[in-house]
Amino acid sequence: MRRSKKYSRPSRELNSYALMGYTRIEYADDGRAFKVHHINSGVKEYVCPGCSGIIRVGEPHEVAWTEDHILGKEFGQNDRRHWHTGCWEARGRRR
Repeated sequence: MRRSKKYSRPSRELNSYALMGYTRIEYADDGRAFKVHHINSGVKEYVCPGCSGIIRVGEPHEVAWTEDHILGKEFGQNDRRHWHTGCWEARGRRR
């Protein structure tokens, strides 16, 4: 019986970012964890909570939500928001 070559080759390192569906975790200044997902090309328009500007169809942007919500994980997931990438990156900065 011959052994397959695929079992004798070294395994690749796991890509945890890919395993999470390309969603990363970021922490706010207050310690709350946010799940952030990058959208390469949106299919509808959204209003960015950072600047109140329009995120146009086809524009890359971030979707962010927290499961650390006072009303529970599901409420946090349903309260997710679409942000301009620059607005998401600049949030919480003090001037």
